Amino acid sequence: MQQTVDKLAGELEKQYKDGLSYFRRMGFLDKWPEYERFKASDQWPAATQRTKHLPRPVFNVIKMIETHKVANVMSEQIKMIFSLEEVDDQQSEQEDDPGELFSRNSEATWERIKQDELNEEALDIAANTGTAIWHYYWDNSVKGGNKYPYIGEMEGEVLDPINVFFGNPQQRNVQKQPYIIISSREPIDSVREYARANGVSTAMAKQIKPDKDTQDQGYDMAKVELNDSSKVTVLTRYWRGKGQVMFCKVASGITIKKPTPTGLSLYPIVVMQWDRRKKSIHGIGDTEGLILNQKSINTLVAMQILSVQLTGWPKLVYKTGAINPSKITNAPGEMIEDQSQPGMNGVSYLNPGPISANAANLVESIMAFTRQMTGADEAATGSAPSADLNATAIMLLQKAAAIPIESIKRRFYRAIEDIGRIWEDFWKVKYNLSRQVLLKDDEGDDYATMFNGSQYQNVGFTLKIDVGPSSTYSESLVVSGLENALGAGHITYEQYLKYMPKNTVPYRDRLMKEMDEKKGIIGMMEQIVEQMSPEERAQFDTLTPEQQVMTLLNVVAPQQPAPEQMMGQTPQAVPMQQPVPIGM
Repeated sequence: MQQTVDKLAGELEKQYKDGLSYFRRMGFLDKWPEYERFKASDQWPAATQRTKHLPRPVFNVIKMIETHKVANVMSEQIKMIFSLEEVDDQQSEQEDDPGELFSRNSEATWERIKQDELNEEALDIAANTGTAIWHYYWDNSVKGGNKYPYIGEMEGEVLDPINVFFGNPQQRNVQKQPYIIISSREPIDSVREYARANGVSTAMAKQIKPDKDTQDQGYDMAKVELNDSSKVTVLTRYWRGKGQVMFCKVASGITIKKPTPTGLSLYPIVVMQWDRRKKSIHGIGDTEGLILNQKSINTLVAMQILSVQLTGWPKLVYKTGAINPSKITNAPGEMIEDQSQPGMNGVSYLNPGPISANAANLVESIMAFTRQMTGADEAATGSAPSADLNATAIMLLQKAAAIPIESIKRRFYRAIEDIGRIWEDFWKVKYNLSRQVLLKDDEGDDYATMFNGSQYQNVGFTLKIDVGPSSTYSESLVVSGLENALGAGHITYEQYLKYMPKNTVPYRDRLMKEMDEKKGIIGMMEQIVEQMSPEERAQFDTLTPEQQVMTLLNVVAPQQPAPEQMMGQTPQAVPMQQPVPIGM
């Protein structure tokens, strides 16, 4: 058995080394860490004897462009909409729609695993290196539920492409990969404990030794560890076998997790290319085309600063014996004593040469062209003069400026659809015991229901990604549309409040509650008037509007002391009383 285990570990480590060799030949192990340094504003090489006095300014165009583009890609709200592939008449009449259940559970899952944060991290990596990778796994350490206890939960993480090795890097479709290997640096104690928990003997677990293998941890921060004897490289491999996805783990040449079926039909990994690279699963990031521009901008600005340092102040020229150099401090307003012979000019200043404006103009031109070519110009980033533009005009300008990144958005939405399919796979396989989940209804209120995904193992679903507005200008358009509808009388004020974005009307829920209470009192007054006898109605009509209101309040108040108690009750007819004069 140990011979088989060693053979498996050897096979996996060979595949891992083949992946590293491919990365090295492609230059990824050098390029991706360099891209990260440039985005982190580490853009100058180490100073040498010749360059130690050269200024090193950093105008981080790369970070500015990528940050705005990532924010633009994430500017819409995204929902997963599941629906049944086949619906018969009997199913359509049922109250519990499986598609609706899966859709609402996807919203709860999105919030639970902080999917927005995962998306932002993945897109940041993609904009920089060209490839975003999401990974979802089953965590048996998660436990919960008192009345309905459960063990295990699906979790998500973002992987850096430098730690993921595909069996066929020319195949862009993840689900067609022969295998996928994930490398990670793990604490040695936790790896040994994991190995023992999965059937590895104590003696064999002790053979797992810490290593210094950080060759696939190309980033500067990853290469430096707390000490050299605390971590070991763990390799996790996914592959297809026996009609499902299998996985195993290897560390220090020892299999710490034997080949295990996951029950899943899909690899739990999603890959997105920021920009497609021909015949490669790895994409092209913005940094790859911006580094040379960034270097040019930094160098031109540095030379301008150096020129100001060297020539910004005139240099003093004196003849021997004309002054005492030790007394010259270059303090502002300092007077210099000229000790030269009469009729001789022993002290003078050199006029510095003017700084060419071409350098400054060239910097502005390079930055402007760079932003324009990458789809991050002033209209896209919101820095264009917009004092005379309303929200609609700004929105149209931003939509026009965002056309160059529409293809990136489409690839992102496709990645979200792939994520939804992986979630569906997990729900049908791993959620095989009923557990209570907290979902949200159409009004955004929480409600609890039971969920057992394995009940829908043989149910087919279609998945649609619904994209809605969520930016500031999108909310402005919603508010503007509601205000126009209210002004034209197409909606009531209650509807106006109900459909307004929550963050635009403070205390909206409290205001709507008070309006409902007021509406209940008015409804009771109207019913009292309808139930009056003809004589009482004739007497009531002779009163002024103020007296009518006070009369009705006198009728309502003794019956219903609290507005909350009046809701839903029918008032009884009460004999007319004398109106109370206004002001008493």
